[in-house]
Amino acid sequence: MELSLAIIGFGNVARSLMRLMHRKNDELRSRHNLTWRVMGISTARHGLAADPNGLDVKAALAAVETGGKLDGLNRLPGVRDNLGLIRAGVANTLVELSTQNPHTGQPALDHCRAALDVGMHVVTANKGPIAHAYRELRDRAAAKHRGFFFESTVMDGAPIFSAAREGLQGADLLGFRAILNSTTNFILTQMESGTSFEDAVKQAQAMGVAEADPSNDVDGWDAATKTAVLVNVLMDGDLRPTQVDRTGIRGVTPQMLNEAMAQNQRIKLICRAWREGDRILTRVAPQAVSTSDPFAFITGTDSVLQLNTDPLPNLTIVEGGGGTETTAFGVMADLLSIVRHF
Repeated sequence: MELSLAIIGFGNVARSLMRLMHRKNDELRSRHNLTWRVMGISTARHGLAADPNGLDVKAALAAVETGGKLDGLNRLPGVRDNLGLIRAGVANTLVELSTQNPHTGQPALDHCRAALDVGMHVVTANKGPIAHAYRELRDRAAAKHRGFFFESTVMDGAPIFSAAREGLQGADLLGFRAILNSTTNFILTQMESGTSFEDAVKQAQAMGVAEADPSNDVDGWDAATKTAVLVNVLMDGDLRPTQVDRTGIRGVTPQMLNEAMAQNQRIKLICRAWREGDRILTRVAPQAVSTSDPFAFITGTDSVLQLNTDPLPNLTIVEGGGGTETTAFGVMADLLSIVRHF
């Protein structure tokens, strides 16, 4: 099966995806029956390029990584923006990797809607559309008989949604507990050694783990968005990030962390969801966990998700040190899911 790709967003994840797929190209073709071409790339900073015969991806990588523009590679001058690329009819699959807005899900939400409306498969690592309109997008995809996959929205490329889809058929998810934001987990780990909150944030920024404005992480928005994604997909909820009871880590001090450790505890930013009758309740907040709890040993940029299912309680997935390469792997796995299911 050939997938012709329109990529929106060409940051670290998208570029890692291209390198990964080039490296595994022979394996993708011979073992998985996947051939692929990139028909268009649209970025906020580097312009847009589309070619009905397929783009030169190596040239696109070189242009972006040297700070240049993609416009010199454009062979469809009538295509000038993201929606124009989607509607140009040159690609059968949208890879949506734009920057997320946790408050609205835009513009990624409109990108996904437009792609499904014109009959494209959609793969996204953007949490916004799943947190704000999962049911709508799921139903649009089903009506068009197209794939809609989003493995990399939570815990990078760890196989959460595919495992639930394929391996937990017949199980009911009663709730979950998780550490989902690697930035705050790194900051808290550094603060345990006496580093101030401000210096720990600067270290995370220097590593590329935190943005220049870290509020999306430290105020709990990223964790709340991921909690909404998990509830919507795995628990058949219809939750928005603003509906999650949310407390970030700004109020946590090194003294609080040291006091917790003196009592054989560690403070983590814990995401929870649980059922009470017909309601699904959620909370994101710093919480002390005992050192006898495996969550106490999730440090640095590691993350963990513990599912409470009937009949499998406390099914736990741990990811060590996620990053752009693991996120790219999740996107590639979604492309393979299109081949497998469609």
